[in-house]
Amino acid sequence: MIFIIMNQMAEEERVEIPGKLKRTVKKLDAAGESLVQIAPAILHSRASEQMLAIARMGMLDKVLGYLVTTDKNIHFVRPGIAWDSVQTVPLDVIDDVEYVDEFHNSTLKIRVGEKAEKITFYEDGEGIWFYRYIKKICNSK
Repeated sequence: MIFIIMNQMAEEERVEIPGKLKRTVKKLDAAGESLVQIAPAILHSRASEQMLAIARMGMLDKVLGYLVTTDKNIHFVRPGIAWDSVQTVPLDVIDDVEYVDEFHNSTLKIRVGEKAEKITFYEDGEGIWFYRYIKKICNSK
């Protein structure tokens, strides 16, 4: 399954959707959401120390979750055999995004009101791209 998304330079880019995410991506597409980024990432609130270590080491053969960013929402997807676990945060409710430990451990924190959630990315580049995208949205409010 291949989708076309806009990259940082506002150019179209073809992206191969991981097989585990096809169900979720089809639902998002049917709901009218345009993909912006798909990145292997894990939520701290839903992860054990072992899971976080796997993510920090960038073990892409053991991806346990994905951050799917669309033009309207951020979806944290944990693929399952029969169904996927999806948590959604609308982009317009995010107040800020910040680096944790100056991003030495590939971790960002998003803030929604008084609450915050840490996200660890498997790849540094994906986390940096996400940070810039969310920061741009927060600054345009």
